[in-house]
Amino acid sequence: MAEQGLKQLVIVAVVVALLTAGTMTVFGGGSGGDETEIKISGSTTLFPIMTVFQEQYEKETVGVSLTISGGGSGIGINNAAEGLSDIGMTSRDVRDSEMDANPDLKIYIIGYDGVAIIVGDNAGVTALTVEQVRDIFAGDISNWNEVGGNNAQISVYNRDDASGTRDAFDTLVMGDKDTKSGANIVASNGAMRTSVAGNPNGIGYVGLSFLDESTNALSIIVNGTPVEPTAENVASEEYPIFRNLILVTKGDPTGWAAAFLEWCMQPTAQKLVASEGFVPLYE
Repeated sequence: MAEQGLKQLVIVAVVVALLTAGTMTVFGGGSGGDETEIKISGSTTLFPIMTVFQEQYEKETVGVSLTISGGGSGIGINNAAEGLSDIGMTSRDVRDSEMDANPDLKIYIIGYDGVAIIVGDNAGVTALTVEQVRDIFAGDISNWNEVGGNNAQISVYNRDDASGTRDAFDTLVMGDKDTKSGANIVASNGAMRTSVAGNPNGIGYVGLSFLDESTNALSIIVNGTPVEPTAENVASEEYPIFRNLILVTKGDPTGWAAAFLEWCMQPTAQKLVASEGFVPLYE
């Protein structure tokens, strides 16, 4: 991600310059002693980042509170576009159709995330190619023994259509193939982790920050070499399944929303991005 990272630093510098021009950038001290609320909604992938941002930012910024809710990336984009939230969270790129319908949407990348493929205890595999994962989710491969695993029928778990993780998975893995009908649909990264951990023959996918001792994350075979889903491998682009983490606003942000977005690009926030298992814009 070296070249992309350099480009991103340029973008960040431009964003910060835009945000600081004519907006409130002094952290601390609400107007007239009243507390200002910044409403943020959307991606369940970004939810853990925002909660740690909330704790730190409210410590640093007297008179400002963050209200955070989930619902999925599509909800976050829609809420920002309709003015229901000051900031929307999305773990997928904003679609052309969404930009066409809402041309005043502004996009701010705050980090990167890998999408990890997770399997149940009885799968019997530790690494697959992207093509093998695609064929499993398309229904072309239905037994683990077809990819060197145990003789067991594969149970596929997928996310709902509002999910940014689902959109990233469809784009990065499925390509022009459709996922099979009849898959088990779950509503969040947490639900996916729990569901696959509870099904010995299951397969699903989660953001990197949702990997824990309950998950069996597969390496992805690239040019014959298994590559683990880690932040380091996402940063180097060795791990091929990764996406942008994005905040969106309706028009150019002003006031405390602009100040918060500027803060998200600063070292304090970027260290928190890394601490939550994601990939920061810069070290």
